[in-house]
Amino acid sequence: MVDAVNWVSLTRDPRASTGVPDALHALWSGDEFLRRSAYNYLAGTLVQQGSRFPTSIAAIPFLTDVIADPAAGDRFGACQLLRLIAIGDETYWLIERPDPAVLRATPAPDQWDIAAYDAVRARIPAFLTALHDHDPAVRMHTAHLLSWFPEERHVVVPALTRVIGSEPGEHAEVAAVASVAAALAGGLAADRTLTGALAMRLAGPLPTERWAAAIAVATLYTRPPREVIDQVYECLLEAPDPVPNWPFLDGDMRTLAALTLSRLDPSTAPERVELLIRRLRQTRPGQERTTLIGALVDSVFPRTNKLVSRFTDLQLAVVRALIEADAWGDGPYVVSLLAAAGLPKDGPGGFQS
Repeated sequence: MVDAVNWVSLTRDPRASTGVPDALHALWSGDEFLRRSAYNYLAGTLVQQGSRFPTSIAAIPFLTDVIADPAAGDRFGACQLLRLIAIGDETYWLIERPDPAVLRATPAPDQWDIAAYDAVRARIPAFLTALHDHDPAVRMHTAHLLSWFPEERHVVVPALTRVIGSEPGEHAEVAAVASVAAALAGGLAADRTLTGALAMRLAGPLPTERWAAAIAVATLYTRPPREVIDQVYECLLEAPDPVPNWPFLDGDMRTLAALTLSRLDPSTAPERVELLIRRLRQTRPGQERTTLIGALVDSVFPRTNKLVSRFTDLQLAVVRALIEADAWGDGPYVVSLLAAAGLPKDGPGGFQS
């Protein structure tokens, strides 16, 4: 099958015309080093600075075959590579949440990018089957791959919901990834089956499981419950870097939590301030609390760099908590965060001038 493709006609790079088919063959090798080397080569050749090419599209059927073949090794790597081919830069998709239909209708210099996305999308039936694979790594990375196809929400979200509800405790990380994937793939707050499955995971024993469910619920609702907001903040402030078995952003769950918090309805500010002030009061000067102070300031102060002269009641509560905690004594970086929010660089004394 691989050799039936005229790879020379798909690229001007003579090295890729032989290297890509050779690497695809190597994915079935019994040699782990050879397989991993092949994946690394394909990742760097089929996607370059986010751009995809005709060779990228031609490789999709074979990568899908790898996922489906239990005889192949490191099959989760094929899921990772297909995600890369489909969307390129994951950070862009998480921040901008582009509408694929708009991308399709907008002329772009990278003409192959949306074609690659659609070619991966066409393989969704195979990915839905892979959600039932015996290998938890395949299930987890397939859930991650399915995050990016909201136009297929009618089949993707119910399938991910079943994973959230049924994945056993020893593989809770699979359910955690499926939780966020279902929200990103177009899950709705009105979907009681989905929200019920997420509620079960919110009460789970593992932090990653709870944090993922909280991020998902906070994505579905504009005003999530207080306990959900608290869990997202707990993730932001306490998650390790990287989080094991977390494919989003290469394990950076904190950034995903921060992006989720940035989209909360402004009406949640009082609850957020109360939660964060309570956490700040549990710290002391000298502890690492930069992220906590930054989150507290961001909850009520826009980034302005212009000294604030009049405060709302909520802003005053934050200022009092920062003074009480001696936030200005935490070093230059924290001082710069406070100054960017319009607070005086020289500490509490600056409020009197």
